[in-house]
Amino acid sequence: MARHVILMRHGESEANARHLFQGAGSSPLTATGRAQAGKAAGRLAGRRFAIVESSDLERSVDTAQLAGFEPVQRTAWREGDIGQWEGISERLAQDSYAEELAQLYWDYDMRMGVTGESPRQVAERGCTALDDLVARLRDGETALVVAHGGLIGAVLWQLLDLPTGRRRLALLSNTAFCELTIHDHGPSLRRYNDTAHLGPVVDWASYMRMQGAVVIDLIRHGVTHANLERRVQGRRDNGLHPAGRAQSLKLSDWIGEVDEVYSSSLGRAMATAELVFDRPAIPVDEMVEISLGEWEGELWEELEAAGKLGGYPTDGNDIRRGHTGETWSDVQNRTSGFLKALQRTHPGGRVAVASHGGAIRAYAGSVLGFGFDKARLIGSLGNTSVTQMVVLADGSGAIATYNVTAHLEKARAG
Repeated sequence: MARHVILMRHGESEANARHLFQGAGSSPLTATGRAQAGKAAGRLAGRRFAIVESSDLERSVDTAQLAGFEPVQRTAWREGDIGQWEGISERLAQDSYAEELAQLYWDYDMRMGVTGESPRQVAERGCTALDDLVARLRDGETALVVAHGGLIGAVLWQLLDLPTGRRRLALLSNTAFCELTIHDHGPSLRRYNDTAHLGPVVDWASYMRMQGAVVIDLIRHGVTHANLERRVQGRRDNGLHPAGRAQSLKLSDWIGEVDEVYSSSLGRAMATAELVFDRPAIPVDEMVEISLGEWEGELWEELEAAGKLGGYPTDGNDIRRGHTGETWSDVQNRTSGFLKALQRTHPGGRVAVASHGGAIRAYAGSVLGFGFDKARLIGSLGNTSVTQMVVLADGSGAIATYNVTAHLEKARAG
């Protein structure tokens, strides 16, 4: 059983444009914000929603209406109350409240702006609203909620049980989509900070580049025959299916320019990179798919039916796949080492790395502080999806976007 929820941030407000702190106060959309909502409408038009809700603040209501919906307004989806910080400039906040703002990275019980809510209170309020929403969905149905960046971030912090201390998920862009799939066993993050309708690099990643960070577009390869057959495909190499080549060419039309192109040394990733960027990629062994040992080439269904998978993957045990293959932590270590090194060779740049679903998910898990026991909290990746990472000078990373496949949405709509 699975139900789906898209949490969407409102368009740019007047307070956003003026770089003012904005919590539970009201601020109208700018012309840019209205245009952003209109662009988001084009992507949402093909989706069917059983329920559409929004915060009762005007910037969320107006965004939902401009996107083509008449939402049920609920105060539970409001942005967090930031007390005395409401309406002050970002510069004044940094000058006057630097210590308190830094404290928020690890103290989720501190009241914001002295009299406001704590991040934990915002998270609990949002999660209660989410639970209520999901309870009203039937199996397979999807809901849309137009709300606020702080509230959505707090909800995801609690749902994913993220460690405190530093930012691991990027600040949400205006009209960004975050999609959750709620299974009987719990939630899974399917998409994060998807603003493909506004361009290929999200606002926070662009800002961090100016601070010297490297932005890395991790691209899963196009679909292969083995993918379509549901056949185990780790180090076993084969070429792209014609549909995978078509996916790669569609991505080429959207992704824009990068400074350098790297790829897993496996053929399906190398072919994807060359089709997307029209130039050969630099092969990198560290970004190959997880080795699946004796399972390689077998059908997943037959392995499961024969009992050869044991409790994998639902038991959360990080076994050596196929007895002779790799563990999740093995893949985390090798991918993290290579991607951290890109910060030293491409500071302030943007590079692309074509890789594989398992390898990219493993690295994303390491950024979020997850071992394999929590891997179920991050969803599987679509073929030719883009997951944008930001790596700072100290080697720490943050997920700017996760599993963006907007270039394929156009094909479905057509």
